[in-house]
Amino acid sequence: MEIRALLDRMDHDGWRSEVEDFAREQGISTFGGLVDVITTSDDSQVVSRGYRVFSLAKADDEVYLGLLRHPHHGIRRAAASMFRGEIALRHATALLPLLADEDHYAQREALWAFGTMGADVLPLLQETRRTAKGALRRGALIGIAEVAGPDAFLPQDRRVVDRFIGYKLQDDVDSVDEMHLCGGWYAIRTDDQAAVLGVCGLRDPVPVTKVLGAQAWNNDHHAWEKDGEHVRCARVYVTGAWDGWTLVFGEPFEHGTRPVTEICAVLSAVFGEAHHYGESCGDGWTVWCVARQGEIVRYYDAFKEEEQIGELDVEDGWCLPHDTSDENDDLEDIWATDVAEELSVNPRYFEGDVEGHGVLALTRCGRTYGSPKGYLQIVL
Repeated sequence: MEIRALLDRMDHDGWRSEVEDFAREQGISTFGGLVDVITTSDDSQVVSRGYRVFSLAKADDEVYLGLLRHPHHGIRRAAASMFRGEIALRHATALLPLLADEDHYAQREALWAFGTMGADVLPLLQETRRTAKGALRRGALIGIAEVAGPDAFLPQDRRVVDRFIGYKLQDDVDSVDEMHLCGGWYAIRTDDQAAVLGVCGLRDPVPVTKVLGAQAWNNDHHAWEKDGEHVRCARVYVTGAWDGWTLVFGEPFEHGTRPVTEICAVLSAVFGEAHHYGESCGDGWTVWCVARQGEIVRYYDAFKEEEQIGELDVEDGWCLPHDTSDENDDLEDIWATDVAEELSVNPRYFEGDVEGHGVLALTRCGRTYGSPKGYLQIVL
């Protein structure tokens, strides 16, 4: 397609100018020329701008459908990103092979596309799950989880998943995996997982490996992007006993109805000591709360420094992240994981004396709305 024809479709002057400038700078006259620049340029900035122009210059569906089979993984990924909602559902059959794509990011884009199609695509995925083989059969199961969650698994698939997880749990205790920490978690001084489930009102626990539990937590925490607020408080990941602590990732109680200080105080009154920690992926947020015997010993939130309570010896020699005064220029910022490593356990890496296995359990919110969608990023 001619770049000029694509420009004529654009109704945003800023975007039109951006596409026009890039096309002129790179000598591009067709959409195919844009693809050639992306796949052949040695300049990372040109490639990055090229992908942005790809997303702005709206071509016909047939163009993107053809590019779903392009030999370059980045083009397959970019093409898949152009299908969402009703348009994605209309072309679900063409998107289906990407659920088994060798490139993780191309597969992820296709998975997100399926997640926007709604329940109408489930028959296709169920049929693929029944008749396909190998990677596509596995991809269909992941697609089902993305579209409707594990509640939509057929009984035979539920048995396959449970059997696989049971097998992986045998090696899970000794495995060491880095956990992507972006959100909040609780550390409770107890090795009694059942007691934690009971006090937090959590039901229907399902055994999971560390990897699967972490993926579920990350999926649910970011679910506001696609599924609404209730999904974020529907399910939590509760670890096995870890050096005398049990960790709870997520919102064990109704989201936003109780401050973490109150939750920690209540949990510490029952178990003797309870902490809350949190970090974000990029905006500098971090938080920690320490409670003992029902009393808050320390509360710090980098975005709410005026609400601080108490202080900790472990903070000595560090700079609190909100403090930009000159006297702290030579000090490193302290983060939730630094505090956790000293006072409880640092979940960045699952190391140490871990007993039992983790579970995913439903909160009252989860029992009302059902299990969240997504998270099944495991090899079956």
